[in-house]
Amino acid sequence: MSKYKWKDLVKLKSKNESYESPLSVLCHIDVNCFYAQVEAVRCGYTKDDPVVCVQWNSIVAVSYAARKYGITRMNTIQQALKKTQDLIPIHTAVFRKGEDFWQYHDGWGPWNEDKEKQLPSSIYKISLDPYRRESRKIFKIFTEYCDLAEKASVDEVFLDIARLCLQKLMGSEQILPGKENHNTIQLMQQMFKDGTYDSDAFLPPVPEELKELKFVGNLLNPNDEPLIEDWDDVLFALGSQIAQELRDEIRQNLGYTTSCGLARTKIVCKLASNFKKPDAQTIIKNSCINAFLDIGKFEITSFWSLGGILGKELIQVLHLPEDGTIRAVRERWPQRDDLRIYLNRSAREFASKGQANGIIDLSRTNEVADKLYDAVRGQHRLPVVPQTMVKSLMSNKNMTGQACNSLGDCFSWLEVFAGELAGRVHELQQEYNKIIIPRTVHVLVRAKSGEAHSKSCQFQQNGKLSSQDLLKAGAKLTAEIDARFARGKEYAFYPLQNINMSLSNLEVLSSKKSVVEMFGGQASAHKSKIESPPIIDLPKSGSSEVRNDYSCRSCNITFNNEKDFQEHADFHIAMSLSEKINGTSEGSNNLSLGERRLLNSQKRRGSTPELPGKRRPKKKKNDRGSATDIYHYFAKG
Repeated sequence: MSKYKWKDLVKLKSKNESYESPLSVLCHIDVNCFYAQVEAVRCGYTKDDPVVCVQWNSIVAVSYAARKYGITRMNTIQQALKKTQDLIPIHTAVFRKGEDFWQYHDGWGPWNEDKEKQLPSSIYKISLDPYRRESRKIFKIFTEYCDLAEKASVDEVFLDIARLCLQKLMGSEQILPGKENHNTIQLMQQMFKDGTYDSDAFLPPVPEELKELKFVGNLLNPNDEPLIEDWDDVLFALGSQIAQELRDEIRQNLGYTTSCGLARTKIVCKLASNFKKPDAQTIIKNSCINAFLDIGKFEITSFWSLGGILGKELIQVLHLPEDGTIRAVRERWPQRDDLRIYLNRSAREFASKGQANGIIDLSRTNEVADKLYDAVRGQHRLPVVPQTMVKSLMSNKNMTGQACNSLGDCFSWLEVFAGELAGRVHELQQEYNKIIIPRTVHVLVRAKSGEAHSKSCQFQQNGKLSSQDLLKAGAKLTAEIDARFARGKEYAFYPLQNINMSLSNLEVLSSKKSVVEMFGGQASAHKSKIESPPIIDLPKSGSSEVRNDYSCRSCNITFNNEKDFQEHADFHIAMSLSEKINGTSEGSNNLSLGERRLLNSQKRRGSTPELPGKRRPKKKKNDRGSATDIYHYFAKG
């Protein structure tokens, strides 16, 4: 008989509860040397080419081929070039001061002997847009396969693949290729389908034929135990096949290799994905968790969410050895309450003597103790949480030298920021299939003196968000800061140390919203401008007659119910807004008497009618509004 119950298996059906089941199957996938791979794929290099991704003089990603020469991210690009003549440095994309678009300058960088091609940081700003774009492509594949994905960073994701495993187990006629399912499996599948199982009953033993299932990847099995003994092992075998399919899809469609870890918790998954690299997959069965954690490569500071300063303070407060901290916690405190009591007492002693860094909150020692107790046993369960919409966006530039020495320079950098922010809003709209409207623009500058000055305003968006709209809003705020803090004391204000622009109060609307819902008060204001507004004829006071007479006087149409009438009213409002934004047609019902007379007069003179509200032709790219234009606009006053 299995040690697992039907309720453990059925719990996998719920996205909200599956992570709590002892049969849970999670995985962590990250892209190897992400930035370097993006540039290698873009430029047509292979995995054997020693590519490094560069930002100014720093190396931000090192391919595995480059690592063979001893190159690390701690090296400058000049140091790395001394280690091998075969090195291929590729600089990230950049914005140029005064331009609202990014581009690559392949072959350019601080290693270039031509000074004009060294990409000085005083006139360029790094763009991460190419990496966000590739990250979205990868994440789309994950979400197409899996119903629960959490983006942990630009190049890594947690997946709850339990329902995919359950589907293979309970919905497939042939779990093993070429073999019909065993009678036990067929019976379980029928009970699962009909709901005739007893939740508290134990599952049957795993049929012998299912013990032939193959694991795909590196299965940790240090004690050489039987590979499949219970249903958790079956699910992990199926999960390893699913994870490999996912990774193959990414490699075949996008060209990127990945590393993957499968386990029952997020912490163990992340450790497993980093265990063997590159292009590897490691499976940690439930029966092998302690052996994996004690393998000698991990300490409590290795745990995701328990690393860094908190982990170091826990080692100090708990008097743990330098090595073997995971095993030490597990053996010294076999009971949860024992660890709670010890940590609470020891943390307070350290705090009273001033020996601790104050990272451990003394009011939450039980919570920290519980997390550590579960983590060293591979039992700390956290759900896979779908990605949430960001609440704000920022574009920032730390200045060097005379990079921002005047208000005109500020406007030039704001043009860069506006282009970057507008692009990121459009990216979010594509990623979530939503309409995103920023309602607040904020500008902050740090003066030469070190003082920070900021200003914000409400942002009104008309139609599709454009970088020029953001530039005008940001330039107005910056001009006000300059007028208040820089006039007469430029020596203490310029050159700026830093300037940034941010968008906040992002309003997220469904892409299927009506015009009324999208524009709110603006749409209401336009109702009064419709020459012949739709009206509702209601019964006279005291009348016993029941009428549902919803009439549009403009179109001479009567509707049978309020819903249809309201949809028609929305149409009139949408047409009015569209004409304001895109121009009015000659046949419009929204033209006033004066506007019609103007059109008729233009026709009589033989001139082309200039319709009210019609947009001016767009400027050519080389004649578009620029930071210089903005400067002159604000310099007038």
